[in-house]
Amino acid sequence: MKRRIFISYGLSALTGLSGPFSAVAQSLTDRMAMPPLICAHRGWIDPSGTENSLSQMHRTHQAGPFMMEIDLAKDKAGRIVLLHDQDVDRTTTGHGPIAKLSQEAVQKLHLKNTSGTTLEHIPAYSDVLDWAGSTPDALLMLDIKDVLPAEALKPVRLHKLSNRVVVLTFHEKQAREAFAADPEALVSVLIAKPEDIATYRKIAGARRFAAYVPQNSDPALFKAAHEAGVVVITDLLGPTAIVDAVSPKEGANRARTLPIDILVTNTPLKLQAALKKRL
Repeated sequence: MKRRIFISYGLSALTGLSGPFSAVAQSLTDRMAMPPLICAHRGWIDPSGTENSLSQMHRTHQAGPFMMEIDLAKDKAGRIVLLHDQDVDRTTTGHGPIAKLSQEAVQKLHLKNTSGTTLEHIPAYSDVLDWAGSTPDALLMLDIKDVLPAEALKPVRLHKLSNRVVVLTFHEKQAREAFAADPEALVSVLIAKPEDIATYRKIAGARRFAAYVPQNSDPALFKAAHEAGVVVITDLLGPTAIVDAVSPKEGANRARTLPIDILVTNTPLKLQAALKKRL
């Protein structure tokens, strides 16, 4: 029931918007008795799909619903689109850096997947936010890459989606900018050692935040983040991030023994099945 509430009402159900998250943090035993929220990496059900595509996100959401991890980039005009790489070569019919392509040139490109060229184009970030805004249980994880936090979060606020997004940051300057850009969005910070938790707790003050804990970290780091009242995020991804290095079964085992709130995977359906069986 708690996870259903989380899906239905957004991130505020987990992070306690009415007060500091530490005041409503669950006990370690209770937390590990419930499955983590599954986040579909690049928005797909599995790597045979079309990454960062709106049609794939529709299908993945209908199969879950799952949180969607998406990658943001900017074209030559500064328009934000969904693209993982700096170049369009791997995932589209085009060539060259996205930052050097005009909006018109970008719109002519077709996305590719393992089966070949699709009829779909690179989606605009604004179109994805329109979809999320019209889909009450849609949750987004934003990998903003070279997009400034303020640029990524301003449209989130305009769409009234602040309590339904997680924005990933990977260094202190980026995290500070994300905290300042939106007082309600859940900011995820990279936690590599226990001291990082205290550093970001001081920066965040009383507001909620999330800790992205690398998958191979000491279990004590996961527990320290949980005990600090932080939303714990980790992943099953491999070195290229296109496939998982950790099997769904092992991912479910980790979720049973570690306090994980959000678990990112390239195979959300398989992980969902493993979690149901294990937990």
